[in-house]
Amino acid sequence: MRFFYALLFINSATFAAGPVPQLGQWEITSEMLPEQKAMMSQMKPEMLKQMQQPNMRFDPKAGNIIMSSCLSKDKEASWQLMVHKQQKNCDMPKISNSGNTVIMDMQCHQPQPSAMHSVIQFSPARDSYQFEHQIKAQDKTMTVKGSARRLGDCK
Repeated sequence: MRFFYALLFINSATFAAGPVPQLGQWEITSEMLPEQKAMMSQMKPEMLKQMQQPNMRFDPKAGNIIMSSCLSKDKEASWQLMVHKQQKNCDMPKISNSGNTVIMDMQCHQPQPSAMHSVIQFSPARDSYQFEHQIKAQDKTMTVKGSARRLGDCK
């Protein structure tokens, strides 16, 4: 689960690599992996409530994780630094963009070799985007899909 949350953060970091979304309050919805859906469907409502965080909630029926984030000028600058900063035990991400599409490929070496291929497709107005991450590790491939939309000004 920790890797999944890191993946959501990486998704935010890719903003600065190409088309930059509008500043403001964003809602990011990611589909849960089948294992997560199965685990959450068996949890008691009290346990699910304890897992909720101020900027993140789970919708086990829909199979989604929904995060809320404010993209301000300050955060935009720090996210740009994340893209250009090498992650521990990983090669520098290879990032390309064409029009409203950003593609990022990253290889990591420890604790086990892994690779991630991400495609983020922004709307022309940069007020929404779709994403898909393919992660390969330990002879397994998983795909995480989702979308984001701008809700308005930061709260």
